[in-house]
Amino acid sequence: MKRPLVSLLLATALLGCDPLLGGRCSEGWIPSPGACDAGIARDATGPDAPDDRPDATGPDAVSDAGSTDGAPTDGAPTDGALTDSSLRDGATADAGCTPPQTLCGSTCVDTASSFSHCGACGRACALGEVCASGVCSAVCRAPLLLCDGVCLDPQTDPENCGGCGVVCSTGICNGGRCRDARAGHLVLIGHDFQTTRPDQNRVVGNAVFLSAAAAPRVATYTAGALPASVTNVRDAVRQVAGLRAWRETEVASPDELPPVFSIDSTDVVFIHHQPSATDAAIDALAVRVAGPAVGFLRAGGVVVVLDGEGSSRGTWPLARATGLLTVTGHRVVSGSAAEVVSGADAVAIGLPVAYRAERGSVTFLGTDGAGEVIRVGQLPLVLHRVVFGR
Repeated sequence: MKRPLVSLLLATALLGCDPLLGGRCSEGWIPSPGACDAGIARDATGPDAPDDRPDATGPDAVSDAGSTDGAPTDGAPTDGALTDSSLRDGATADAGCTPPQTLCGSTCVDTASSFSHCGACGRACALGEVCASGVCSAVCRAPLLLCDGVCLDPQTDPENCGGCGVVCSTGICNGGRCRDARAGHLVLIGHDFQTTRPDQNRVVGNAVFLSAAAAPRVATYTAGALPASVTNVRDAVRQVAGLRAWRETEVASPDELPPVFSIDSTDVVFIHHQPSATDAAIDALAVRVAGPAVGFLRAGGVVVVLDGEGSSRGTWPLARATGLLTVTGHRVVSGSAAEVVSGADAVAIGLPVAYRAERGSVTFLGTDGAGEVIRVGQLPLVLHRVVFGR
């Protein structure tokens, strides 16, 4: 005879989650499976929301290649639409795929190594080839290893960590070693810092010092970035640092970026906006860094991605590739008033309730509201996702 499930359901409903403080979320944080989110979900399609259908010839046109009237064409939720709130941290909508895996048909696959879906769903390699970093080739390119006929990265693969067949019980492989789960942070900021002022500076400085390290080691990716923006960001971090120490290493080549996602050598990976990079180049880089970035975050690392106005559709695909933030495009909002909506978030420390979003600033489309810290109108300008283990 089947027993009623009422008592079980009631017990489940009473459970809380906050990995920060003994399994409970701190005040001001929103529980989410596997994570504590800053901010609340907001529906940008409500009666008070702005019209997200830009005039294709007007100054407010959405900078999202392949979209019409601001609507995403890749199957992601429409602007402001909510995804399934029951998904675990890092899962993809309607699929349950864990990053860096992607749903191809009805199967979760890693497009960085899948023979049948190499670099994209349905893109198969020829006989005799292997899939390495999303590209079909005759051999595995270093530092990848051939394990059971598949090119895998032993620096990040939890089933082949440091060598073929080395399985991590925690499911976290970073720098070729199995790691314990620690709180990491993914921050997407819609300022490219062409122009700066003290209030806006606090956003990027606070993001860098989310690291638990006493003197954070910061790897800064500057390929395709504006020199003025790079200089302004350094000044902003110095402003917020005060007497605190931090060390910066500049990374100027796409080939040099994936290896820096190692908790042994780096505490913060900082990716500048790349206005001169093509969409294809950014998408290719997103495929390469997705796996390393996820392992780095789950081992306690901090990843900061800047986005802004430019000829490409934006740098946000690098954050979305982790599967931890939902974004489909951006909109230019230079000169608009930015409102802090989650003052308890560490990224907002020292900020006034509102400040000016300087030249090149953008807000993000298609988000599910998770991790919203600062917004312009009804759209988020700064997103912060706290990541805990698997």
